[in-house]
Amino acid sequence: MSDLSAVWTAHRAADDLSNSLASYYEEGTSNGQTQLTVAQRQLLAVQHDKLRQLLAALGVTAGP
Repeated sequence: MSDLSAVWTAHRAADDLSNSLASYYEEGTSNGQTQLTVAQRQLLAVQHDKLRQLLAALGVTAGP
């Protein structure tokens, strides 16, 4: 995968994570929820891990 292709793939993963967060927030506020469900947390964890792996493949690591 070319670097630009990898950048786009990471962007899409970040977009998926962002969309999930926004959706859960909107659903929660309209339904009176104050916490994420177990299933929501699990999906966010999977999406976060995928994004971290894609960024690591680009040489991006967590800062101090």
